[in-house]
Amino acid sequence: MIARLLEGLRSWWAVEDPEKRIEGGSGPCLDPAYNSQYTGERRLRRLSEAAEEHERRSDEN
Repeated sequence: MIARLLEGLRSWWAVEDPEKRIEGGSGPCLDPAYNSQYTGERRLRRLSEAAEEHERRSDEN
């Protein structure tokens, strides 16, 4: 009886197509919304730094 229950749980839990399994990597898995926000913030920071560098170079000339 327990064997049937375990088999039922295994078949319910199993992924039908092994190609659709998500392999875990060594890096953290981030929520796409959070990741895009983080990427946007990083880009804004780089643009801000580039603008400051441009202003410094303009002031030197």
